[in-house]
Amino acid sequence: MIRRITQHGNHFIVLQRFNWPGIKEGFGFMATPYKDEKSGKAHAAQLSGKEGKLLNLSSDIEKITALINDPRYSLFLCTFREESWNKKMIKLYQRNMISYIKAHMPVTSNDSIVIQMDLKFGRLKATVTANGPEHEFDLYEMIK
Repeated sequence: MIRRITQHGNHFIVLQRFNWPGIKEGFGFMATPYKDEKSGKAHAAQLSGKEGKLLNLSSDIEKITALINDPRYSLFLCTFREESWNKKMIKLYQRNMISYIKAHMPVTSNDSIVIQMDLKFGRLKATVTANGPEHEFDLYEMIK
């Protein structure tokens, strides 16, 4: 994983906690690579207290490899292999998402619901539109 990151000219990563169904809380992490320290610092500044931090791939290599090599932890790289991931996620978690939306937004059974997912600062977010203004939700909260 580190070789793949550095081959693309990245020298820094923001390593942050990442929650997902099936992964024990506190044992999932998201790594977002950056070519320059300034961009990484801007990302890290968006995180809360102990959510994550910026690491230098040269000087912090031991911390990163220890996390990769420990089978208790799951480490995800902040990229997607498939362009259709959005549709697959909606299909897989549709029931949970609709229940969450109905509990947190004023929607009726006739309303058309549009869900767009995106990664923002290493966090999976869902932007939901249903007969009115957009609402942004944490995707994990919607599907857990």
